[in-house]
Amino acid sequence: MRSPETSNEPSARQDEQRPLAEQPVLAQRGGGCLPETAVEVERLRHELQVHQIELEMQNEELRRMVEELELSRTRYLELYDLAPVGYLTIDEKGVVLEANLTAAHLLGVTRDALVTQPISRFIRHQDRNICTMLQKHDFETGPGRDWELRIQRADGSSFWAHLQSARVQGKNHTAPVYLITLTLIDRQARHEALKSQKLESLGVLAGGIAHDFNNVLTAIFGNISLARFQLHDPEAVGKRLEDAEHAIVRASDLTRQLLTFARGGEPIMKVIQVNDLLKDTIRFVLHGSNARCEFELAPGLWPVEADEGQLAQVIHNLVLNAAQAMPEGGTVTIGTEKVRSKVRGARFVRITVADTGMGIPEENMQKIFDPYFTTKPQGNGLGLATCHSIIKKHGGKIRAESSVGGGTRVIISLPASEQAYVREPDAPTAIFPGSGRVLVMDDDDDIRATARGILEGLGYQVEVAEDGVQAVESYRQAMERGTPFSVAILDLTIRGGMGGREAIEQLLKIDPDVKAIVSSGYSNNPVLANYRDYGFRAVLGKPYRLQEMSKVLKKLTES
Repeated sequence: MRSPETSNEPSARQDEQRPLAEQPVLAQRGGGCLPETAVEVERLRHELQVHQIELEMQNEELRRMVEELELSRTRYLELYDLAPVGYLTIDEKGVVLEANLTAAHLLGVTRDALVTQPISRFIRHQDRNICTMLQKHDFETGPGRDWELRIQRADGSSFWAHLQSARVQGKNHTAPVYLITLTLIDRQARHEALKSQKLESLGVLAGGIAHDFNNVLTAIFGNISLARFQLHDPEAVGKRLEDAEHAIVRASDLTRQLLTFARGGEPIMKVIQVNDLLKDTIRFVLHGSNARCEFELAPGLWPVEADEGQLAQVIHNLVLNAAQAMPEGGTVTIGTEKVRSKVRGARFVRITVADTGMGIPEENMQKIFDPYFTTKPQGNGLGLATCHSIIKKHGGKIRAESSVGGGTRVIISLPASEQAYVREPDAPTAIFPGSGRVLVMDDDDDIRATARGILEGLGYQVEVAEDGVQAVESYRQAMERGTPFSVAILDLTIRGGMGGREAIEQLLKIDPDVKAIVSSGYSNNPVLANYRDYGFRAVLGKPYRLQEMSKVLKKLTES
């Protein structure tokens, strides 16, 4: 042991312990005087006794600290082993280095049987490629996502599990390893939760539809009722009927939006040029708005195959939202660009609609594409839901970026077409009278009466049928009499009877040159999108419009 003269400076802890160690020594010595040499011997003996007591006190403190550390370690191991989730530590080769008891229990093995085994051994065969890919991704670029895989137990049974990974330092500063958190997924509970959310959404949807249609019906009935009281004033009656017609158009638009984001809305594709569509649509939307528009359109943009009307509806909704987000005015920036995917080099056309408005709060970002979710007092919440459904049906993607006070940016990606774009001549808006015999098949009395009125007003002779059987027989008899029909308009869906698809098959057997038009108020049937493949010559949507019907009939009767 080193003497006090050659020892290092005492620590603060020793300074506190020394008085405590000297007390029993001083008490043992008592008082009195000693010779100088005896004093030196006594002083050394005193120091030795004090050091001995100090060492005993330090040993006691170390023992207490060891006990506390051991207790803490025991508690940690208990928490680790008995945690409600499984913990696995794996190396970059996927070998399990450590595991808690919960993980072993979930996998149906002992801990000893789990350690040193590759984790892929416990992954269902169908998901092992996914596991290998995610594992490689984590070790190369760091953990960036969660896993959801099917886990295989030792007895052959399996379950779905949610896996999270976190990089930790290996023991003794070795290469990093990964701590995997394994959580059992209760898919039944998830299914019930999703079912509950869907029911809640349906309730909101039904309430929104009832509200909107009540408003439309109020406008229709109100104007018709007023027209009856104003029969003495033709000008006033004309104005009331015009207002009622506008309300009906709103109802038709609402129905079209509902069908689009529900199961319906199959697009009728043709090759279009997106830049031209954007200019035409936006010019109309921003008319009378205090928002200005800037275009950043890529030259030589690839064409896309799309339903021009549906895509225009998407742009209309997005630009209208952008303008409404800037009540005090601002800038709507419309951009397009050509994009190739990094993996396969596939070509896409990207459309962006950006505003300088107030932005969207983070808590609303996950809901903006939900039907009937809206923060606008006058909104119906169908706009973005319709956009999402339309873009999805076109094989594209739509997403939004926003920050409060920083505006909103909506990005659309559509597959580019391999076909060249050929500009069509501008469609005339005139009404075309005609002549000839037209067969109209529909199961609704009001629609048959409306179609008859429009066609007879255009100059055609009209015969109606309630279903496909009656229509086919009428067409056959007309052929036999030598007074064939010039055109047949066939409703696609007949409740409880033969519809247009079956009827055209029968008509083609009677007359291979039959000029048939498929008609429907729904757009979810592939026949509408590919009508020529089924033998039809044209498409007419409901409700019928005079200009559209006259144009289609003129084209067919003169061909």
